[in-house]
Amino acid sequence: MTPRVGVHFRFGYRQYVLMPDEPARTTDVAALALDYSDRLIVGTVRDLHSAVTKRMFKATRVVGGHVPESLHDAVVTSVYGAISGVLRVSSGSVRALATRGVGRPIEDTRRGRLVVAAVNGLIGDELRMLDDPQAITMAIRHEGQDVPATSWPLAEAFREGTSHPVVFLHGLCENDESWANGAKVHGTTYAERILAETDGTPVMIRYNTGLHISENGKHLDALLQQVVESWPVPVTRITLIGHSMGGLVARAATNHATAAGQTWQHLVRDVVCLGTPHAGANLEKVAHLGSRLLRFWPESAPFSSILESRSAGIVDLRHGYITKDEWEGQDLSGQWGLDRIAAAPLPHAEYHFVAATLGASQRHPLSAVLGDLLVHFSSATGVGRAGPIVDGATFEYLPSAHHFALLNHPRVGDWLVEWLNSRTRNVRALPAAPRRA
Repeated sequence: MTPRVGVHFRFGYRQYVLMPDEPARTTDVAALALDYSDRLIVGTVRDLHSAVTKRMFKATRVVGGHVPESLHDAVVTSVYGAISGVLRVSSGSVRALATRGVGRPIEDTRRGRLVVAAVNGLIGDELRMLDDPQAITMAIRHEGQDVPATSWPLAEAFREGTSHPVVFLHGLCENDESWANGAKVHGTTYAERILAETDGTPVMIRYNTGLHISENGKHLDALLQQVVESWPVPVTRITLIGHSMGGLVARAATNHATAAGQTWQHLVRDVVCLGTPHAGANLEKVAHLGSRLLRFWPESAPFSSILESRSAGIVDLRHGYITKDEWEGQDLSGQWGLDRIAAAPLPHAEYHFVAATLGASQRHPLSAVLGDLLVHFSSATGVGRAGPIVDGATFEYLPSAHHFALLNHPRVGDWLVEWLNSRTRNVRALPAAPRRA
């Protein structure tokens, strides 16, 4: 087995190794788990223990002074220090094995790829900062592999590619394979139906959902410009379909492309958002409120640090931020809400918002309170405090369905086919964008 050669560096007390272009392995996952066991589990238990004992020793100081407390603190410090030391050494040892190529590539299996996607959603911004091999880079996906957005790889992966790429963007902690959820029950996926019943060519995108939505929008802008320039045939039309966070990333990309003077966004005819929290996600709001409430008591404050360790992408979901100006320089952890900056929709595109509700109708109590369990009905249909997020957007709703049912549902599939085919009949295509030589 050939050992891998990397660049060693330290971040705090941890030793890391830069391994460019090397696959993440099971040993990398184990090392990361050990790091977070030390930081979150051991650290939280230690801080909780300290808060509880300080309250208890207040009553004994009158009789025994500070001696019992000092002895206790010395023993506790050594015990927690030993546990933390073992975890650090173990993490370093396992990481060293990873640098030597020990361990199976984690993305060799579908389950492994789902684990990587979930980890990126939770702490993807930190993984990217540390150049961890588990950090996902936005890319087109085909048969479980990244496809470079250049002419030959695209031509090989999309040999039957049409002039109408239909771009799929997954949500938080998901990946390109999440669109196949429920395929065994429903017998088909959106991509399969689009391929069979429309003139579109499905293009799956995978990205690091732990990054700011605005940053992923910037990456998508650059990627789609490359796609248009390198696609096997001249592109005459683009459709964007996003689930949950993916819908925000799609809107962030078109907004960034317009500001940057790109050309691909002029080819967009439909933007479909499935369960997208345009006005914010209730679950993130609850997590933010819970984190603030836990700070009020010394015994609960350690648990607040666990909630506060969530990624930038999750924080953006609190109010559906899609531009950098909405979060840059702001203390998002200290404020309940900040006003969004208006992002103009594409004038030549139709916006379709689809919401799911747990109840059998919009007025059902479950629908009014919980929406689809993760996103409220009004947020998914793009209705904010100041009015519609996108003027002229149409919306549909899926009753008796949860958030993840929107990834693959026959009725939603029918709507997608209808929208794509109606635009094919009625909309004149713009001239193709200039292609790269």
